[in-house]
Amino acid sequence: MFDGLLVLSRLALYLGLMLAFGLPVFILQALTREQSALPFARRTLRVAAAAIVVSLLASGSALWAMAQAMSGSSDATAVWGVVQMLLTQTAVGMTWDLRVALLVASLWFTATSSGDARNRAAVASVLGAVALATLAWTGHGVMSEGPLAWFHLGADIAHLLATGGWVGALVALTLVSRAASRHADQNTVALLSSAATGFARWGTLIVAVLIASGIVNYILVVGPTLSGLIETLYGRLLLAKLALFASMLALAAANRFRLAPALEKAQRDNDATAAASALKHSLHLETSLAILILGLVAWIGTLDPGGG
Repeated sequence: MFDGLLVLSRLALYLGLMLAFGLPVFILQALTREQSALPFARRTLRVAAAAIVVSLLASGSALWAMAQAMSGSSDATAVWGVVQMLLTQTAVGMTWDLRVALLVASLWFTATSSGDARNRAAVASVLGAVALATLAWTGHGVMSEGPLAWFHLGADIAHLLATGGWVGALVALTLVSRAASRHADQNTVALLSSAATGFARWGTLIVAVLIASGIVNYILVVGPTLSGLIETLYGRLLLAKLALFASMLALAAANRFRLAPALEKAQRDNDATAAASALKHSLHLETSLAILILGLVAWIGTLDPGGG
């Protein structure tokens, strides 16, 4: 059954946590120390702070929706009783407490205007990584038992962190590409060109981790069979996710091998407006696909893999 509140809450939570981790990581990985001192880095951290606020609100909403589904009642008293049980007696509740504490701490480092942006990003990325990893306890990553349990959980965490790194980079690059296409001043275009090139190498590792961890997760959840992709709603949604992921890979390849080099060349020729605009449109589309994928993941996480 499709639980709209739970799925939407999970989508907001996934997106918020991935930005809370991925945006600070982008500052550390794709920007030089000199670029990290620019206003763009501070603006990016403020966007991460907004994402943290969304994550906190979505954590509460998702917990309530889960408790409501478990109680089978809309009565607030009954639902609150389940919430208390979840928070005090389950791994989901303990990871929820940890996530909220980490997000509150990370909010201080991202929202404050004092201190070096790169140092604040370093702390926020660590806090964000652990907060994002707690999502592994809310999905199918905890369904395995015995020796495979921690391996499955580790693969799920790796998948989450790699996705967070990609989503954070997409949003950061989209922000700077909008500024570059709008103003086309030399410094902004140079920042976009450098950041896009700097992320390209990191992006290759991200894709490799996503593919490897995705295969592991599929085998451990569904089994070494392809029939589950057709016969269940879980599998059909997973196929849709894979189709969108393939489209993202195509756009990422175009960005790396065609649009980013074209922008670099146009920058040298002092005529970068069209190249910056083309890269911006590609990044917008890739980001939209990423959000659609997260929506599917939010839905998939509420389903029984063996259900029809």
